[in-house]
Parts: sequence; structure tokens; C-alpha cells
Amino acid sequence: MRACEHCGVENDDTRVFCGNCGTRLPEGNPAEGAGQSASGPLPTVPASGATAPPLPKVPVKKSRMPSPPPSAQTRSATGFLISSLFWMAVVSATLASVIQMVRAPDNIPPAVGINTAAAQETFTTLKELVASPKPISWTVNSKAINQFLETTIEMKPADSGISGMSASFQRAFVKLHRRNFSLSIDQKFLGANLYFVLEFEPVVAGSGLDARPTGGAIGRMPVHPVLLPVFLRLFEPTIAGLSQPLECIKKAKSVTITPDDATLQWPGTGIQHVIP
Repeated sequence: MRACEHCGVENDDTRVFCGNCGTRLPEGNPAEGAGQSASGPLPTVPASGATAPPLPKVPVKKSRMPSPPPSAQTRSATGFLISSLFWMAVVSATLASVIQMVRAPDNIPPAVGINTAAAQETFTTLKELVASPKPISWTVNSKAINQFLETTIEMKPADSGISGMSASFQRAFVKLHRRNFSLSIDQKFLGANLYFVLEFEPVVAGSGLDARPTGGAIGRMPVHPVLLPVFLRLFEPTIAGLSQPLECIKKAKSVTITPDDATLQWPGTGIQHVIP
């Protein structure tokens, strides 16, 4: 309600002129007190010591802009690190392989020594067994085999022009295992003994025995099966030096191999030699 300033009559807030005397009513409402405004109540100030309510959190949107690409200097440092690690791995693997090559295999038999008479007797026995008219067997131990090899096998290194870089042949020896055997060549190179080992498995062929290479090693470093044909060439001179006794052994019909000895059996020729 608004009172007329001329006659004092109360008029409704919606009126502009006084309903009693027609005088224009003053603008605004005198009844509006402190704490009121035309637009609404004034904000309340919190009392001393009171805590104002926290402001609402405005969500922050993350930027979807792509991260900048690494600089050329960062890429160069990363590439250098990867390359260094790769070559360190290659050098470590090569060094480990060389160490395994120069290490001697386990259970190397001691050298027996050269004995020409014993070697000749062994070869003579082989020829008699092959010529026997009746089936016959023969058991020979690894010591007798290695004595024959040390006496009959002798190879000289090829002249390379640099004596210190030439491999010096020491000896060839056999190790018997269960059902197979290995042939080893001992060569001295730059003062170190290198052992080349070739493993064989005896097989029965149509006309007798044969030996099939099944594996190889240099020291304690195994030779990959793919490289076995190339590795076999290192043993060709040694095998060629045993051509005559090997011809006698190939005519046997069977062989039994243990870690101590080997037993060969010949079928016999069936031909009786008649003394006139």
C-alpha cells in the first residue's frame, strides 16, 4: 500500500493516482525497509566467525589437442640407446661362444702313445676277421682304438705363411657312448687346444655297417645341424687316413657299443680255405 502525500489516503500498490483526491502517487514503496531492494532481498553477510559455503566446482575440460611429436634430439638419443643395447648383446653372445669353443669337452681320454706293433696287430686282426669263413665277433675297447689312431693318423698343417697362425694337429681319438660314438680332433691354435667333435650313429646298410653323423661341436659349443655338412669337411682328412680299417669294419653285419667297448660281428665268407 502507498499513502497519498496530499490527503493521506492509502492506495493499492498498483495505482498511479490517488483514488480520493487524484494526486499522482510517489514512485517506490516507502514500506520497503532495509534489507529490501527492487530486485529482491539483499545478500546476507555471514556473521563473524561463520564459514561461508564453498563455491561450486566448475568442471575443467581436458584439452583434446594431440601431444607434440618428440623432437629430433629425443629420437636420436633413443635410437642411439637401442643401437648400443643391440651391439652389446651381439658382442656378449660372440664372447660367450668363443669361451665355449676354447673350453675342453668333458671326459677327454688321456693320450695312449704311439705303438706301431700294436697298431699293426690290430689291423691284421681286422683283416683276418673279415676273411673268416664262419660268423665271428670281436670286442675292442676304446684304448686299443685310440692307440691305433694315434699311431696311424698324422697330419701336417697347411703352410699359411705365418707359423703362429697355423693349427697344429695333435691327435685324433674316439669316445664310446651307449649305442653311438664320437670322433674328436685335437688341434693347437695360438697356444690353445681346440677340440672338434663329430658324433656318429652306426646304421645297418644293405651290405654291412655305416656311420651317420648326428651332431658336432667345437669345444663345448654345439654346431647347428644346418652347418653339419660343412663341419664334416674338417674330418675328411682324418677319415681318409682310416680308409683301410674302415673298409673292414663296414663289412660287419652288426655292432654293439657301450661306454667301455664295441663288439662287431661278421657273417663269415662261407669259403673254406683248403691247404694243399
